[in-house]
Amino acid sequence: MVVWNGWAQSGQSRQADVLRVGRKRVLRWVAALSVALFLAWMTGVAWAETPLPPVRNLQQSALKAAVKDQPLIVMFSLPNCPFCEKLRRTQYQFLAKEGYVVRQIEITDRAEVIGFDGKPTSGVLLAKQYGIKLAPTVLFFGPGGKEIGERITGAPTADFYGAFIDRALKESAQALKTIKAPQPTA
Repeated sequence: MVVWNGWAQSGQSRQADVLRVGRKRVLRWVAALSVALFLAWMTGVAWAETPLPPVRNLQQSALKAAVKDQPLIVMFSLPNCPFCEKLRRTQYQFLAKEGYVVRQIEITDRAEVIGFDGKPTSGVLLAKQYGIKLAPTVLFFGPGGKEIGERITGAPTADFYGAFIDRALKESAQALKTIKAPQPTA
């Protein structure tokens, strides 16, 4: 007979108690692990990238934007880029909902897209053509593929990012007016 915690117990009942305590620990450990795995899975679900329409045809997208007297807004991004995701979710998704033509190009994508000139190209080649070396980089295009607003490179201070977009949109609007303004005849 063993005295344990003030109670007299036989060796067999003590072993049963130890097994019960051991099982409880294992069950707690399994429960904690299950919760941790569930939370990790939920984080992955929450991380799912916010979609912006991918570029398929820059020429058509630029014309669609020009009809609205707006620039074509193109975000050059990378897969799994947390800064790109934050800007998609907090800025560009809302611009798209407001009616702006916003597209996304992944700078590592080799899939064929139609360029401003109507010829096939890719995200890799477009990034090289426009000197994109950092993601996210956002460009504002007029018809024909000319940059008409100040590009936004990287993810500057979140508090001021909206101001950068506003400035680029104002510059783009001014540039579009000069493009559409009738030229004086001599």
